[in-house]
Amino acid sequence: MNKVSGIRDQIIQELPLWDQPSISVGIVKDGKVVLAEGFGYADVEKNEKANQETMYQIGSCSKAFTAAAVALLVDQGKLQWDRPVQDYMPWLEFKDPFTTAHVTVRDLLCHRTGLPRHDAYWINGPWTRREMAENLRNMEPAWSFRSHWCYQNTCYVAAGMLIEEVSGMSWEDFVRVNLLEPLEMTRTTFYVDAIRGDENHAEPYSRLLPTDMKGYEKTSFLKSDREDMEKGVGAPYGPAGSIMSTVTDMCKWVLFNLQEGKVGDRQLISEENMKELHKPQMLLSEPLLVPFPEQDFYSYGLGWFIETYRGHKMVEHGGNIDGFSALVTMLPDMDLGVVCLTNFNNSFNTYASTYEILDAYLGESNGEWHQRWRKIIGDMFAANPENMKAMNGEAVPGTTPSHPLKDFVGTYHNACYGDIVISEHEDGLHFLYNKEESPLAHFHYDTFQIHNPKALFADMNLRFNTDRKGAVDGIEFGITLDPAAKDEYFVRKREA
Repeated sequence: MNKVSGIRDQIIQELPLWDQPSISVGIVKDGKVVLAEGFGYADVEKNEKANQETMYQIGSCSKAFTAAAVALLVDQGKLQWDRPVQDYMPWLEFKDPFTTAHVTVRDLLCHRTGLPRHDAYWINGPWTRREMAENLRNMEPAWSFRSHWCYQNTCYVAAGMLIEEVSGMSWEDFVRVNLLEPLEMTRTTFYVDAIRGDENHAEPYSRLLPTDMKGYEKTSFLKSDREDMEKGVGAPYGPAGSIMSTVTDMCKWVLFNLQEGKVGDRQLISEENMKELHKPQMLLSEPLLVPFPEQDFYSYGLGWFIETYRGHKMVEHGGNIDGFSALVTMLPDMDLGVVCLTNFNNSFNTYASTYEILDAYLGESNGEWHQRWRKIIGDMFAANPENMKAMNGEAVPGTTPSHPLKDFVGTYHNACYGDIVISEHEDGLHFLYNKEESPLAHFHYDTFQIHNPKALFADMNLRFNTDRKGAVDGIEFGITLDPAAKDEYFVRKREA
């Protein structure tokens, strides 16, 4: 009890220093929930405090549920980990024919298809879930098949489609009936309307720079136009990150994983396939975030990162979605699990609090994780301008565009990403993509910079190209947000 009291005191003490609305924390130890509590405010404006039943979005922590759903179907003999996905979904294609013929469900779930993230197209995009999976055929690979690990959300959408086609149920219904209901996770849902309509939910918050620590503002829930709770249609990206839950329910999920697929006396998923979820499937050359001396092994399993922490195997996964951050972590040999949920965009308090809790149970006291993580994010974001400068290059002074601005106006299309619309306003050219509009500042020659600090593509450059007759006919743009991937080309649409 003293250990838990000390953890509680530290969370309360550190929350104001992170300057975020709330954090809800759950701890599972030796088969029991020893802490499930909310700290801070679920809704700052209404002065409503968070508690153990406050509902948060968990973002990519949803991926472990998708992987577990696949494991259930493997147990039932309806899927095989290493059978080509085309045997189940002949319509699924990748740009690389070899990948199309050989990709397995294991490959989809451990991010080794050779594709970079290619995320921008679906954020506020018009796609259905099936269309997202079909869009894999338009995505340029950055590496050869199975040669490199790169986080890839659309592959999880494809895995969700596989669950739907094999089971005959929607991904939401399959997960609810086969996982949430047996685990009695009664306050876990898939729909933005459900969380917004719940009396005890956290409102999302963010600030322009996570390093400011000088206040925040309420932001909007990310909701696809395709989502329709009344019709049972979930977010297109659902299998990659649409679940909403509470710290109480997520503790049940952690217990289930630590008990290797058992719910009470019932073996819901076989121990064999739970081990598949929790063992390394693809090595990482470096950690997703930052390296620490306390960690020396990095890999991805199926829906989980598999790492080491102070010599112990650590199974964990984070989640970020507009206005929310989450982290679920387990040390199986310690029979220890930690859940941290926050209503703040890109919060690293989840990691700092988790590592301090792990240290408390490991008898370590020199981590100083809150101070270390705050310094890390300060260094990361302070480096952003230089990183962007390196990507964009130096502006050549004294140059002008090769055409009048009106000649750049038009719609430019890319098979994977859809349309970019360029328009002319009184203050110059504007850029519109998936409902997000930004002014364009002239950089040099026919290169322009997206001039909106809140935009997904803030400070990125796009380059207009001309055809052999000198007419503006395309845009080159690093829309993949990955320096390892080549720029995507958008072809100008011509009026009939």
